[in-house]
Amino acid sequence: MVVLVGAIKSMENAINMLTKNPALVLVPILIAFILAPINTSNNNTNFHFPQESAEVAKEQLRNFVHDFVKDAVIFGILTSIMQAISGYSVSSGVLDIIRQKDYRIAQTIVEALKNLPQVAFLNVFGWVVTILVIAPPFAYLYSEIMKAESFTIPGSVMDNFFFLAIVSLLILLYVAPASLLLIPAYVKTKSIRSALKVYRLALNRLSSTIGFGILVFIAIAIINLPTMLTRFINNQLLAGIVTAPFNGLSNAFSMAAATLFYLFLIEEMEEE
Repeated sequence: MVVLVGAIKSMENAINMLTKNPALVLVPILIAFILAPINTSNNNTNFHFPQESAEVAKEQLRNFVHDFVKDAVIFGILTSIMQAISGYSVSSGVLDIIRQKDYRIAQTIVEALKNLPQVAFLNVFGWVVTILVIAPPFAYLYSEIMKAESFTIPGSVMDNFFFLAIVSLLILLYVAPASLLLIPAYVKTKSIRSALKVYRLALNRLSSTIGFGILVFIAIAIINLPTMLTRFINNQLLAGIVTAPFNGLSNAFSMAAATLFYLFLIEEMEEE
């Protein structure tokens, strides 16, 4: 429980800060509404496993993976750039509030746009690192399916897949929360090199970082519980618009908590 003190305090302070300063949520929600049509169009790719032959199945799976990766790269980069503005605005706002400065949305957006190349790079970098951690088990399974001569996949292949998935998940518990600290670190230091050092900082406080990541995941899941009702909405664009405020709130909360957790780690390191 001791290792979770910093994570829990960061979460509590983030809730209090967003409650007392609701303006912090406005930019993330606006960005979420802008991204809603883009994310909706990216959700149209579906794969139906054919029963004609293994070769037909492989060809369709190959085309599906190709289209999925292409769309993921295009939409992922675009989303990361837009969310960089959101992340910068929240992190900068949190730091301003801590310094007892007035949070001005227009001024923060202008500042975010000035720093967009650096922040967008860090955001994309964080997503790439996260994807590289997640990808190995699926890449392995895909390669084995492509080599198979029938629909049957050997049990040993699935055993290896689940082993790789567990390893990826364990690494992800460190990488995902550490990547959340990239933008707060840049906002505070205005240095990409200093921002990238958060991975070492998070590794030095591994247990706290993992605890923070788990708590953020739980909080985001709770915030997005109402979006489960959108499965009853047939219109995908409407469903995306309905979920946008919850996505914006999730992004605002996670970035506020990440900023406060980063400050906690820095303070803890300086005290040693």
